[in-house]
Amino acid sequence: MFTLHRVFFLLSPRPYTLNINPEFVEQTRLKAANFRTSIEIAAPAWFDGPPESNISALASYWAKEYNWPSEQERLNEQFDHYMTTVPPPAGSYNESLDIHFIHQKSKKDDAIPLLMLHGWPSTSLEWEKVIPLLTNPGEENTTSFHVVAPDLPGFGFSPAPKAPGLNTTLHGIAFANLMGQLGYERFALYSTDIGAVIAMTMVAAYEYRITHHFCDMLAVIPDQNDLARYAANQSTPEEAAYIPSVQSFFGKHSAYSTVHASYPLSIAYALNDSPVGFLAWIYQLLYTASDIAYTKDEIIRQTFLLYAPGVYGNIRAYKEGFDITLFAPAKKSSVPTSALQFGLPSNPGFAYQDVVNYNYVPRSWLDRFHNITHFARYDKGGHFPAESVPKLVVKEIRAAYTL
Repeated sequence: MFTLHRVFFLLSPRPYTLNINPEFVEQTRLKAANFRTSIEIAAPAWFDGPPESNISALASYWAKEYNWPSEQERLNEQFDHYMTTVPPPAGSYNESLDIHFIHQKSKKDDAIPLLMLHGWPSTSLEWEKVIPLLTNPGEENTTSFHVVAPDLPGFGFSPAPKAPGLNTTLHGIAFANLMGQLGYERFALYSTDIGAVIAMTMVAAYEYRITHHFCDMLAVIPDQNDLARYAANQSTPEEAAYIPSVQSFFGKHSAYSTVHASYPLSIAYALNDSPVGFLAWIYQLLYTASDIAYTKDEIIRQTFLLYAPGVYGNIRAYKEGFDITLFAPAKKSSVPTSALQFGLPSNPGFAYQDVVNYNYVPRSWLDRFHNITHFARYDKGGHFPAESVPKLVVKEIRAAYTL
């Protein structure tokens, strides 16, 4: 009887309170205070990475003003946090997984369960601004959602995997098990970044369970025919803008992901020892792929939530979890899919004009691999639209249910 009770407990979500050890918080603050900056050369801003003045200012703020305990208290009050254990996702992976997640329920009985999967360098709090809008629309006849927003293993408050081998398919099984624990046999799915790659495996394996897939990063890599037409100046204007942009992003600007996917432990030693160094590593991507004017508190919090559990657990997700080829599945899924595209600023003030079109996959290319039932494109929002333009994200999620 004890064994059965124990298994039932482990497989049942239990309330969870965010609580990072105050000693670690202080240790991190001291590291920020002792940050050793770098030299600057006479190069354009962001030419080699985040400007020294930006990083030094953030280090000083972290050491003197940033208040994690206050932030932690606010997050505990604002959201309903849980921890659960899911069994080993498959026979080839023998470790169970502890998963932290936000489970914010609507008061409406007909609310739709919605699983939201983030990427790197984010956590479940990437959805902080959209969760209240989705769960409490404020209008009686407006579609509402029960939001389930987990931290990927190794991110935020979800402990890192204990063994290698947790690929995207196994992530998908784990999150499907999570939804089953919560009693959601059928559910909608929103994904981005690494979460989008996980979602690709889920829509293939759980077509009967996923009612709709929303994705703001449905990437398609140009095939040989696309490239041949581009070389012969036979591409459409839309294709001619997208091809060099996506090549530039996945070629030059995603160098961080190549490092993560090859020798994550090597770089983790350096990043784990310097919270400000890790912040600078993250900041490069945030600036390249986003149109958000992050506050000091926002960027430090985002860094700290990945730094606190140890960076190795989240950066190595690229080694087994970011397979861009999964965006071109051999079999087209029947799951209704909303392709949401959010752009970057196309103006001289933005340092990375070569990637402004990287999210504008031509609609006809998406139709090759996905059952696109809803398509929306905006000239703002970048790679983190739930943070940058949350009302537009919520608008498009609801639009899929009013077509």
